[in-house]
Amino acid sequence: MAQSSWASGLAVERWAKELMYEVGKEIYFEKFMGSGPDSLIQVKNELNGQSGDSVTFGLITNLSGSGISGDSTLEGNEESMGNFSQTVSTSMIRHAVRNTGRFDDSKVLYDFRVESLAVLKTWIAEYIDSQLFTNLVASCTYLFRADAGGDSVASRLSDDTDQLAAADLIVPADISALQKLAKVPGVSGQLRIRPIRVGGREYYVLLVHPEVAYDLKQNSTFTQALREAEVRGSENPLFSGAIGIWDGVVIHEHENISLFDDGGGGAVHGAHNLFLGAQAGVYATVGDPIWVEKSFDYGNQLGVAGGLIFGNAKVKFDSDGDSSDEDFAVIRYSTASTDFSA
Repeated sequence: MAQSSWASGLAVERWAKELMYEVGKEIYFEKFMGSGPDSLIQVKNELNGQSGDSVTFGLITNLSGSGISGDSTLEGNEESMGNFSQTVSTSMIRHAVRNTGRFDDSKVLYDFRVESLAVLKTWIAEYIDSQLFTNLVASCTYLFRADAGGDSVASRLSDDTDQLAAADLIVPADISALQKLAKVPGVSGQLRIRPIRVGGREYYVLLVHPEVAYDLKQNSTFTQALREAEVRGSENPLFSGAIGIWDGVVIHEHENISLFDDGGGGAVHGAHNLFLGAQAGVYATVGDPIWVEKSFDYGNQLGVAGGLIFGNAKVKFDSDGDSSDEDFAVIRYSTASTDFSA
């Protein structure tokens, strides 16, 4: 039995391309994404139009050799580039909406396809962001905790949240310490975390929970620095929405940063914030987003499905050949914070 259709194949293809465009704008991490290894989240679309279910990224490390001076022979004294890699497996996610029928549609002033695009692209983008945040904070190997009591930087690398007190809020000095730990690792086997380069300058990114951002904005040292030296006018997306820059660290806030309530032995509320450098994460897509339209009840009802085939992961590497993977460009920074839910 034949069914009437709501859209031609060309129309469906157009909506799929529109979904891809809109999803890209909605993904929070999009401002940190790029195809090169100097991006915070490196993106590859190598499987577009090809079969396969995984993508391998090469991890770039800094050269450590001293080079050759004068007319000394260079041939035979070359240095091997870092040969770490990260493989990302892809999978498909989908969701769908369905109207009640043409008669109900006639009562309201909206276009069902337009509204479907809006809710599906938001759902897909939020799903991708949630996956990235979950992966970046999971099983962190490089840790740092706040401490208002004067503990040394070295003693705080264990990130034992049982030792957190309610007063251990974020402070600018900790942001500087994180920046130095990225350049001069405080943990054996940790590679130097490469910064992101913008306009000839080096930057890292610190993602904090909005409660932590609130605490930072109450810090007089930080607010004074913003008044005197806030970066203005940059069109690079890295700075879009940033709450400030401190010591080469661009600070952003997002509600997906994970919270805890069991610090200090079970009584301290806080957040696991994320300090990130180049290639902290990887992201791969396969083909265009999915847009499928299906009619029901003799063409009276329309269902629209949207989805994406993609994969993402936090980058890890095996520094000493013991099969124990370490984070490549992530430091988890745990702080107490003001509890707005209390």
